Amino acid sequence: MSSGLQTHRVLLEQLSLAPLRLWHFRVIYPAVVVFLLLIGATIALWWLILMQIRAEREAIFERAVSSVVNRLESHVQQHEQILQSVQGLYGGFVQVVRDVFELYATVPVRNNTAVLSIAYAPCVESSRLGSYLHYARSERYWDYRLFPEATQPHLFPLLYVVPPQEALQRTGWNAMVDPVWREAIERAYQQNALTATPWIPLRTAPDTVWGVALIAPVYRMHPHPFSELRVGERFVEGIVLMEIAGHRLFQQALATAAPTDSLIAFEGFDVQPAPGGGVRHVRIMVSPNWQEASWREPALQTERALRIGDRSFFFRFATVPQFEGRFQRWLPWLVLGGGVLTSFVAFGFVLSLVTTRSRALALADQMTRAQRRILLASHDIIAVWELDGRWRTANPAAASLLGYEPDGLAGQPVEALVAPGEREAFRHRLATLPDEEAVLVELPMQTATGQLRWIGWSLTLSRRDGAIYAIGRDVTAQKELQKQQELARRQLLLAEQWALEANEFKTEFLSRLSFQLRNGLTGLMGFTELLARERGASEEERQGYIAAIQESAEYLLSLVAETPEVAAVATLERRPVPLVPLLTELASWAERHGQQLVLPSLEDEAHVVADEGLLSKALQALLQGLASAGIKGTIHLRLEFNYTEGGSEWSVSVPATDKLCRIATLLRDYPPLQALRLDDSEAMFAFLLAQAFLRRLRGELRAECVENSFVVLFTLPTQQPLPTAALSYG
Repeated sequence: MSSGLQTHRVLLEQLSLAPLRLWHFRVIYPAVVVFLLLIGATIALWWLILMQIRAEREAIFERAVSSVVNRLESHVQQHEQILQSVQGLYGGFVQVVRDVFELYATVPVRNNTAVLSIAYAPCVESSRLGSYLHYARSERYWDYRLFPEATQPHLFPLLYVVPPQEALQRTGWNAMVDPVWREAIERAYQQNALTATPWIPLRTAPDTVWGVALIAPVYRMHPHPFSELRVGERFVEGIVLMEIAGHRLFQQALATAAPTDSLIAFEGFDVQPAPGGGVRHVRIMVSPNWQEASWREPALQTERALRIGDRSFFFRFATVPQFEGRFQRWLPWLVLGGGVLTSFVAFGFVLSLVTTRSRALALADQMTRAQRRILLASHDIIAVWELDGRWRTANPAAASLLGYEPDGLAGQPVEALVAPGEREAFRHRLATLPDEEAVLVELPMQTATGQLRWIGWSLTLSRRDGAIYAIGRDVTAQKELQKQQELARRQLLLAEQWALEANEFKTEFLSRLSFQLRNGLTGLMGFTELLARERGASEEERQGYIAAIQESAEYLLSLVAETPEVAAVATLERRPVPLVPLLTELASWAERHGQQLVLPSLEDEAHVVADEGLLSKALQALLQGLASAGIKGTIHLRLEFNYTEGGSEWSVSVPATDKLCRIATLLRDYPPLQALRLDDSEAMFAFLLAQAFLRRLRGELRAECVENSFVVLFTLPTQQPLPTAALSYG
């Protein structure tokens, strides 16, 4: 045997020493072809990776730039909307007096630190300046004066200024004196839109405050008492303006930093005409890291325009020196070098295949090790499951994602790691997997530390191999983003209902206030007339006082008479709604959704005062909330009427569950938005939506768990009076 082994060893040594015609073209042409193909593929891959890295860098840079620009635009639009709402006062009222203007302007000024002032300046002809000064002083500006001196035919002196501390310095200032302001005012009427001044110093004492002023034109259908200036078919009322401190505006807009802010630096500037001709760039802001970024040529840079009014302010954005990572910079060249090296290796591999079998086997073993390294380096779980759902093998990514070592998972059921609420659905999906077809399944998995992590599985069942091939990727971030987006959508829906409720309440309040003021002022005038008929010791003096009282009362009555009847714009149509057809339709709706609604016996005249469509939505939302909480059986509805007091009490009862009792506790102990954050389920959202609908109908909803029942109580108004004092149905 030893002599045989020695013979084979000698033979192999002889073969290795024997000259081979390795460089004959007929021998090496497969290796040359492979080498050229791999070199071409390497260059293509190098170019693709280079382009991909460049595209990723540009996408990250674009997201960072868009994040800053979007926040700036959002705050600018917010300030423009504030000025437009103040402008809208003059379209909704015949005359806006000082108290009304200050009422609408004070809150925005307090809530927005960037707003230096909101002011109103009427258009005044120089020939009527005396009448205007008398009117301004009658508005409690006792020492009102115009400055600087007026030389123009039409003036725009500031009359109402908010906040009060600014009014002391700004009231009476004639905006037409300053050429910059005059040009902005003229553009506002020429374009019939918001205009903006250039970047100018708005205050010079005690410190210089730079910023921009927004100007909005105000029109009226009839001549102004102080001016008959017209633009087209409308008469000029004046302007409303907002002075915005630029540094505060940008600081407020960028107060909440985004993760991408550290990747870029930027500066803003305003292009203005230069005194000697041409243009000049006035810097309006600069990021803290701009100086650092300007030391060297940035990898990426761009310029964006920020629109404020009708004026564009420009921002230069550039990447910071650390934007381009060292790995990304060298990756394409590493790929190129690796590809060239791989090409030579492949050339040698193919060359060895055509020369000796042993060399081919060695290279095959090398390739096997390379594939295993890829498997070990993957960030996704690559696993094989048994057909009954047990782990067979897994790569090390299982330890990084789930916290379990692959050896410890072998033989364990996959279902044990699935969240308890999803195990039944997982078993069903596993039992219905098609053969040799990839299926995507997203499952909440419990890690070794008890943390819940969403894994997106690509499952391929192979009955021929007797296994399920699984590739799992962590999709927890995407799930959290979807959850936050859904929560924001629900919050917006609830906020919309609350805003509608507040608007309707304001409408009703102003209507009642106008009615009460008319009655009170009419009585005041009547008593004044009675006093005027009496005679006293100082008749002439008493008559003078009484005439002044009567004149003031008539003036106030004329103002009240001009108050618009806002009740006509209410969005809800409240009227007696017959309950029999409404509840019959509701029972049909519940039956279609798998619920059985037990209705009380009602008389045909049973009704509530409400908007029928909104009431139907509220009841459907309530039933939808019960359905989302798992209530699919019998639901009892009970009603009690008290027509004398003009009210009805509704109760909906179902068997209590832990989920419903938790909802009742959250509704009782927390504000709506906080309750929604604590429990963002479909059931909680449906109950909050029903509560918002009922509040718009002047109803109140509460929920409680009583013994073994979950009861929802709410009230609705009825028409009064009816002959029977109290009725009960249930």
